[in-house]
Amino acid sequence: MTMPSFIANPVRLGPLDAVADRPFTAPEHSHSDLAILERMRARLRDTLAPSDVNVDRSAQSEVHVQYVHEEHERMHRMVICDRAALATAPALAVVGFFGEQRGKANPALLPDIDTELIQEFLQHRDVLSYSSLELPDGNWGNLIILQHIEGIAHWRSSQRHAYAARELAPQYYARIRLHNGVLLEGLASTHLILTSTKYYDFESGGLWRAIRDRMPHE
Repeated sequence: MTMPSFIANPVRLGPLDAVADRPFTAPEHSHSDLAILERMRARLRDTLAPSDVNVDRSAQSEVHVQYVHEEHERMHRMVICDRAALATAPALAVVGFFGEQRGKANPALLPDIDTELIQEFLQHRDVLSYSSLELPDGNWGNLIILQHIEGIAHWRSSQRHAYAARELAPQYYARIRLHNGVLLEGLASTHLILTSTKYYDFESGGLWRAIRDRMPHE
């Protein structure tokens, strides 16, 4: 899920900056999130077969959904829209989404819209896959892989996506980290590179947003 840009005047953070009263912005979270995204990318890559390079997306009438149980029986769902592009694209764009659920979040808020968003993925040519991994703390990490960075704007234009981002996300999540990144050599890249991170805080008496233009290096 990408987030809307309606929150004005985001705080600009440098590579090592953090906000004292908002610990979810600490730079070390970028590193731990990246490690999770890398594991999800590896699992997705391992699901592809040599024959996938010949799969014609235009002939698909539905996406392929695969479930895997990871360590400690944590659920990992992979929604695969275009196997051939995942297997052959020379470079890929990445979105990583990490949300902290509200203490009394209503679990009934998301399943219906989640199903609807999955069903319309085939309308967004650049969306190649959408993976969701259950984390040890009960939250979820999400990895979205796109063929081109411009595909993010097209996906965001979806009315269903806009509704989920503007109306449901603030009700369900207390805080969100939203990463943009690239795989310069496609799914087989040695490293996933994070290029920016946006932070959203829906608590503390209103809406608060920040952006870090580059992930801090080790």
